[in-house]
Amino acid sequence: MNESSTESAAGVILAKGRTRAWVERDALHWKRGRTTVIVPGQQIRSVEAAGQSLTVRLFEGARTGTVMTIRNRRPEAVAALGAEIEAILRDGGPSGNRSPVRTHSARVWPLRATAGLYARVLHGSPWWRRAFWYVVLGFPLAVWLPVEPWGLGIFAWALLPLSVALLRLWVSMAELDTRWVMWRRGITVRARFETNPHSTSETAGYIVHFRTLDDREITAKSPVRGHRDEIRYDPQNPSHVLAPTRIAWLGYALAAFMIMGLWGALCGIPAVLWSLRALALPFR
Repeated sequence: MNESSTESAAGVILAKGRTRAWVERDALHWKRGRTTVIVPGQQIRSVEAAGQSLTVRLFEGARTGTVMTIRNRRPEAVAALGAEIEAILRDGGPSGNRSPVRTHSARVWPLRATAGLYARVLHGSPWWRRAFWYVVLGFPLAVWLPVEPWGLGIFAWALLPLSVALLRLWVSMAELDTRWVMWRRGITVRARFETNPHSTSETAGYIVHFRTLDDREITAKSPVRGHRDEIRYDPQNPSHVLAPTRIAWLGYALAAFMIMGLWGALCGIPAVLWSLRALALPFR
């Protein structure tokens, strides 16, 4: 069986197979499969960490097994969790009352997946709602409309999301959305460029200093520097800047199109053909 031990913000987590044990909020959490038993420190009689084995003994009225055992190949992790459990041991108070042991069972995978999808569609990104309506409305149309050849609709329906994703990735790589915003409302000003001493291949290479029209001094980052010491910024978000490097950008955009955009366009051809033939159905 697979054995592991990891560290989290709540402390040590011991895991072996489908069993996991950790301490959180003054209680021992013992999970096996879909069932999690939450044992308050008041319900724990004793804990014993011996080598690779951890044994926890509960009081008789705990409404679950009185002995809980887990093994792990790392004795230091076993000892650490044993120390955390000992730290939460406490008496039941003057009246002898102890907090009850609670059991929580997670839903089976199909129900969890359905509930998660429902929450994402209602409260998640708008793309989840678009995908939902694409499946609910798009697939029946692709199957039922008498477009020839018959399989073209399903083929186009399956490839269209890939086409959109690849084209959207190309737009992001080529900064087309940023350039569109700058073209609509961007303002070009003189700027002072400094080489970013902490720049890497993944971070901006220059630090830009400039003043906005309302005389605010802004410091932003830019991955490139144009042949003129100018910068174009978004008045609604002055830290959003773009260096005027038209020739270099065209080469980069073309390279990105050959990598992503071309394949996105090719994947969208079946959807275009199917749409044209579907629109021609009433004129047959």
